[in-house]
Amino acid sequence: IEFSESKEDHFKLSEYILEICNAKGLKKNEIIKNADIYRTYGYEILSGKKLPSRDKLLQICIGNGFSLEETNRSLTIGQLGILYAKNPRDSIIIYALNNDLNLIDTNIILAEHNFKLLGTFYR
Repeated sequence: IEFSESKEDHFKLSEYILEICNAKGLKKNEIIKNADIYRTYGYEILSGKKLPSRDKLLQICIGNGFSLEETNRSLTIGQLGILYAKNPRDSIIIYALNNDLNLIDTNIILAEHNFKLLGTFYR
């Protein structure tokens, strides 16, 4: 499957993220802070100007308390591939989502298993 990066995909993804986060009572600045991503980049994602990488999208989802279903829907809209339980790193992320772990706790488990962490922490 060829990855197509159209403005429509960006807009749909940003709309979906905002829809989920608005239902949780989160404002844009809170979404970005919770995801621990650079402010400017975060606003570009939320405005539909940029399509995040898979890991950045996972940061947004985990950081903002998305369910596994909401996360996989986000990944599908962004054409970034849903989480796959047979992939060891993805299985940890699935565990984190199913157990409402935050980014730090998720990264602790990823680190314990020598997997790439989600983002780097700037705070």
